[in-house]
This record gives sequence, structure tokens and C-alpha cells, in this order.
Amino acid sequence: MLIALVGIIVLISLSYNYFSSELDDISLNARQPSIIIRDVDSNLLASYGDLYSGYVPLKDISENLVNAVISIEDHRFYEHFGIDIRGILRALYVNLSARKIIQGGSTISQQLTKLLFLNPEKSFIRKIRELFITLKLEESISKDEILSLYLNRAYFGSGNYGVLSSSKNYFNKSPKNLDIHEAAMLAASLKAPSRLNPIVSIESNRERANLVVNKMHNYGYITQEERDNSIEKIQSTVVSKKINIQNRYFTDWVLRRSASYKNDSIDIEIKTTFDPQIQTFVEKAIPKIIKNVDLEIAVIVMDASGAIKAMLGGKSYYKSQFNRATQAKRQPGSVFKLFTYMAAFNSGLNPQDSVEDSPLDLNGWKPQNYNKKYQGEITLNQAFASSSNVAAVRIQEKVGRQEIINWAKRLGVSANLLPERSLTLGTQEISLIEMTNAYVSIVSGGKATFPHAVTEIKDKEGNTLYKRNLVSRDLVLNESICLSMRYILNYSILNGTARKGKPRNVNNNNFLLGGKTGTTQDSKDAWFIGYLNDMVVGVWVGRDDNRDTPGLYGGNQPALIFREIMEEVLNL
Repeated sequence: MLIALVGIIVLISLSYNYFSSELDDISLNARQPSIIIRDVDSNLLASYGDLYSGYVPLKDISENLVNAVISIEDHRFYEHFGIDIRGILRALYVNLSARKIIQGGSTISQQLTKLLFLNPEKSFIRKIRELFITLKLEESISKDEILSLYLNRAYFGSGNYGVLSSSKNYFNKSPKNLDIHEAAMLAASLKAPSRLNPIVSIESNRERANLVVNKMHNYGYITQEERDNSIEKIQSTVVSKKINIQNRYFTDWVLRRSASYKNDSIDIEIKTTFDPQIQTFVEKAIPKIIKNVDLEIAVIVMDASGAIKAMLGGKSYYKSQFNRATQAKRQPGSVFKLFTYMAAFNSGLNPQDSVEDSPLDLNGWKPQNYNKKYQGEITLNQAFASSSNVAAVRIQEKVGRQEIINWAKRLGVSANLLPERSLTLGTQEISLIEMTNAYVSIVSGGKATFPHAVTEIKDKEGNTLYKRNLVSRDLVLNESICLSMRYILNYSILNGTARKGKPRNVNNNNFLLGGKTGTTQDSKDAWFIGYLNDMVVGVWVGRDDNRDTPGLYGGNQPALIFREIMEEVLNL
């Protein structure tokens, strides 16, 4: 028995020394590297990792915030040794009584340990490490230093790491000047920063801030009068919204594509092609046109070089971080006919050649026009503008399905396209970003482009890690094909299914203007891809559950969104 007891003591001692050895290099100013993403004018778009505005000593932090955080997070902070046994037992009792997790037992010291030394994994070994490192932490530095470190490291939501950043960005104040209600709103964010911060959900934040104020009163930090006044101010306080969270669709995409430049030891800054003014035009257009709450939206704006100027991956980044502009693959419908007509013009046909727009039976397969109407013998120009399906199939069978696939590949479509009979009708799934990029070749003078957003990557010292070279792209469309495509795309937006997309302030022929609609079967997907001078815009509207939506078609909502964006661009 004695030997076993000695063994346990030795094991605990060795474990304590082993797990707590990670504190040897602890520093009050230590932090993990950050990634900063900037727009075309070098303004901040987003930050990832541990981005802090600077270390703030406890003496320069409002007592209101200190009391608010202790009240809601760990009211026995100055009494326990890093592990609050009483708090753990209380949380265990409450959770067992409710049969679900309601309270946690982690102290501020334990939370700091997680921030400084542990990854998010959940395992028994991790909890053991957390226990021993917390004990060593309490032994190594004072309570005030622990609290100061925690407040400088904690995430307060919406990209705000640390008390200096959050105080400045939410309330335009220094941490020292925070009032009780402001301190309560910051403390309220700590439980779930991405969900409870005052930018994402002001109502949820206010509800928890009221709880913080009540606890501050219960523990004797504020008077009844201060409590009542603070609750009243919480309900009327509106925080600053300096960073547009919708930009995160773009910055998340940039971050994934720049992964090879991330380093465990250095901060990096990424400069991009993103234009916040054009992004504003995109976001303003959506509520004007989209009234159906079930519909989702994706928009890509690119210039003639393939540089992405704006991106919207959905109506709300808060609700869904899935980027429908880059990650989703949907049937493009008739916007895919771009490649069919390129193949046609490459074979020697021209926009004024004739094609039959009449019912077709292809070995038992009978494609139909969208409106089930037929015009007889028409020009290729008219067939494209009216988005005739039977005419496109006839052209496809003449030039060859594989030739159409080859054109799609030349223009950057990576999807595994199959030479099916319905190929030209856009029944095989492609991403919006790739389809939009394919249309860029029309405004680039026939050059192949590659969607890009990063122009330069530097470290904190200003050393260049990457710089985009301006290379001359190969021509994929000869002059004849390019002019023919411009002709039919212009006719489509002036007289065809794309005519709702024509900006109302375009009244002369001095603009390079064109567009094409796409609507899939049962109105599940609606597309519009168009251009004005050197700017190309791709729009997709549909439902995430892929259900049909009566009244949804490419020449309606997507075309009108394109028009709204371009009218704003023309007013610049």
C-alpha cells in the first residue's frame, strides 16, 4: 500500500514537471503569428490568428471590465489555486440535474492555459496537460499577471483579439475608460465570441450583458443604482461596425489559397485586388432584387486580367460560411452555350449563318426550348440571344461534343465534363468562379485568364515573400472568334433573354457590353454572366436545398442584380 502511494506521488510529480515544462518560455507579450489581409488600397479587410493591438497592463484596464470578467467567468479567481474545486462540483451538480451542459467549471487560469499552450482537441491527455500547466502557471506568475494576460489574449469576436482591439473597435475607447455597461458587453462576448459579440448579435449580447451586470451587483462590485443605469444603457448602446463581415467570403478564399505562405513564427500581410466600393455595390443590389427569403445568392466580379474585385458567397456570412461563389457546383444552364458558339465560330460558322429552331428528335431524346416556342430558321445570333436549346443541340452535333469540352477546358473549367447529349444545355455542374472566368476571355481580347486575388505577400519586417508577376497570357480566341462572341453577347443583352441586364444609363455604343442568361430545369438555378467594358460579373441565384422556385430565371433576378451593380459602377 505504501509503495503504491509513493508510486502515485512520484508519478504526479514527474507528470507535473513534464507537462508544465512548456511554461519555461512564458512571456507577457508572447503570442501566435497573425495573418492580415488588405484590399487594393492597403486598407484592412480581415485578420486571422492572434492579432493584437498591443499589450495593456492591468493598471491601464478599467476596473469595471476586470470586475465584469471576474463576475461572469470566475468570481472566486483570487481565492482558488488555479483549479476551483467548489466551482467544478457546483457545475457538475447543475449539469447532472439538468441532464445537459449548462455550466462550465473552467477558471480564468485554465482558460489562459488553453489560449497559451493548448490546441482545441478534446481528450483525456489534454485535460491532464491543462491541469498541470495551470498549476505551474499559478506558481510562476501572480494573479494580476494571469488576469492581465487573459484580457490581452481573449477573443472578443468579429476579429477583435485582446482588450485594446475590442475596446477601440466596439466603443472607440481605450480599455481604461470603459463604463460599466460597456465592460459588461465585452465580458458577455467571452462565452461564445463568434455568436455573442455585439456585432454578430446585439440582442444576444445585451441579454448576456444584463446577466453580467446582475452578477456584478450580486458580488458587490456595483450598487443597485449603477446596476439599473447600466441595464438601461446596455439596451441603447450601438457598437461600431468598422469591418464588413461579408468580406470574409473573399478573405477566407484568399487565406486558403495562400496557405503555403503561412508560417509558425512570422506575421504576414497579404495585399489583394479586392475593391471595397464595388463590394458595396454588390451588397446594395441584393436586397433590392431578392425578396424571397429562401433564395441564396453568389456574385463574382472580375476585371479583364482575372483579378477578383468583389465576391459574395451568400446572403449572410453569419448564418453560413459556405462560399457559393467558389465552393458550390451547380448546373449553369444556357450560360454554358458560350463554349458551343466558340466551337461553332472556330469551325468556320459566323453569327449570320442559319440554324433550325424547330422540334428535334435525337434518337428518342427530344430537347425543348425553355418556353416551348420555336422560330423556324434563324441566325446563330438570334439563336444565342433567344437561348434556343434545340438550335444549340443542332450546333453541338455539328461541331462535336468533345470540341465543346475542349473549349471549356481552354478557358479554365476544371469540372470533369462528359460528352453527353445534353452537354450544351449546361446540365453538368460547374462553379460560378470558373464560369465567370471563362467569360473574361471576351473582354481580355481573347486571352486566357486565371482567377486571382493576391498581388503581394510580405512579412512584418517588409520582406517580400511573394509578388504577382504581370505575365503575358496566351491567346485562346483569335480575333475573328472574339469579335463574333462580342457581337452575339451584345445582341443578347440588347434584344434577347439578357435584355433586363442592360444598365439604364448606357445609351450609346461607346461601351463594350454583353451578357448571357442561364436557367436550369424547374427553375432550380438562375444565372447571369455579363460584362461592361473591362469588368465581368457572374451572378447565381437558387436554393441550397436545390428545390425549384417558380418565377426564378436568369433573365429576371440575376440580370437585374447585374444591372444594379453596373449602374453604380458607371456612376463612379
